[in-house]
Amino acid sequence: MKWAVVSDFDGTLTLSDVGDAILMEFGVFTAADIERSYAPGQSVEKWMARGFARLKASRAEIELFIGRSIEPRRGLTAFSRFCADRRVPFDIVSGGADIYARPLLKAWGVKARSSFGRTRGNGGCWELRYEDLAGKTLPSFKADRVKHYRDRGFAVLFCGDAPSDLRAAGLADKVYAAGRLRGLCRAKGIKFSPLRDLRDAAAFIKKNS
Repeated sequence: MKWAVVSDFDGTLTLSDVGDAILMEFGVFTAADIERSYAPGQSVEKWMARGFARLKASRAEIELFIGRSIEPRRGLTAFSRFCADRRVPFDIVSGGADIYARPLLKAWGVKARSSFGRTRGNGGCWELRYEDLAGKTLPSFKADRVKHYRDRGFAVLFCGDAPSDLRAAGLADKVYAAGRLRGLCRAKGIKFSPLRDLRDAAAFIKKNS
């Protein structure tokens, strides 16, 4: 069996939601605002675009903050290397922003195909666009990436943590879930393993290949 990996980024490959952390650190949203953003029917991409349009921090300030505050999920770098060595497609699909995700992936030595919101402008004038979605919602786009690999004969391992990950999880062959996604999977009867260390996912693929 050949495997592909589709994964969320914020709160999945990282230990905390990076976008949320930035918008709270620089006073754009409160913790209560962020909690409301996870309510059913909320659009992650619209909420992020609205938040970043109000963000006054410069690129340098953002990179300084994430460099000292954000940690990767355990085993991330080793998992990326495992996928590369075994030629397992590794696809990151996220409602996050490239302005913080790409520097973190580079710093951690992670190589993957990735889709993030694209940030333009400068502090106080950030514009965040999700061009890769091509008019689709984020949950639909994530689900389509799972279907993309399954249609090409791959079994798909999916990692996620949020409501926007639920549709993709329902289509995957193996799910590793963190955060809110665990309860949502339980409610929908979707089998999953807790996402703690990505080396567990590597071991699963190795055992089931």
